[in-house]
Amino acid sequence: MGLYRRAREIDFRIAALPRLPAPQVAILADPGHFDVVDALNPHMLDERGELKRADRTKAREEWDALRAAIEDCDLRVIVLDAVAGQPDFVFCANTALPIPGAALHDGRPRAVPSRMSHPSRRGEVEPMVRALERLGVLVEPLSGPAERFEGTGDGLWHPGRRLLWAGVGPRTCDEAWEEIAARYELPLVRLGLVDPAFYHLDTCLALLAEDACLWHPPALEPAARELVEALGPRRIEADPREAREGLACNALAVGGRVLLPAGCPVTRARLEREGFEVREVDTAEFQKSGGSVFCMKLLLDVEAASPAQGFGS
Repeated sequence: MGLYRRAREIDFRIAALPRLPAPQVAILADPGHFDVVDALNPHMLDERGELKRADRTKAREEWDALRAAIEDCDLRVIVLDAVAGQPDFVFCANTALPIPGAALHDGRPRAVPSRMSHPSRRGEVEPMVRALERLGVLVEPLSGPAERFEGTGDGLWHPGRRLLWAGVGPRTCDEAWEEIAARYELPLVRLGLVDPAFYHLDTCLALLAEDACLWHPPALEPAARELVEALGPRRIEADPREAREGLACNALAVGGRVLLPAGCPVTRARLEREGFEVREVDTAEFQKSGGSVFCMKLLLDVEAASPAQGFGS
């Protein structure tokens, strides 16, 4: 096993892969300094090409509701303090890639800190590293030549299985995944991104269950689409407008429930027809920065959930 780039290379069945426990901890970052201050992706500009303006009061209300929705999914929530000068720290999924202990020979959870593509976001990584270390996670930075790597923005663990879906595009390069696959002896499915509006894998692919995903195929290279089709028996296509304008695929699935960005009625109906319980979460203010439900948390497996102090409320 290694890095899979083409459907014809697949030599495994997902059901035969080792099992992983469901995450039980969600790290969130307080939105106290959230704002739209620079155009890092197309979502941050309005139709006139000007920066969108965030309503920080409304953003706080949305974040509080998201936290409550995640807690209702029986996840233990740990909140990191906001970091001055880091308005995008609230999208904390981008700061690191957790490696569950159950995926490794010695059983100890690891995390690979990100190498953020934009200099303005690089200050987000160290606060997450400190938090992970206090939770007992062994932090192991990349040592190779990879210039760009953005954690679980581009690295999605398959639900319940030892398999990582690896996005390659403007925020994460091939060299990062090559190093991670070799270091941890992991099977990685490499998916190339082709649309600037879908700059992270989590903007166009949501893994819902062991046999199901929500996706927006046009955001992926042909070879990537073939991989998803080969490995995903239940593929639910998001409505194209809702995927692009409402970030419908930036959803979070926990235990059969899907936390879906609000305002995506067509996508919601498609999910419900497939038997998923859907809870809409309003993230309109955060979507002005190009992020929504999935990228506003970092999930950890239960083995990393040791008691911690000083993380905030």
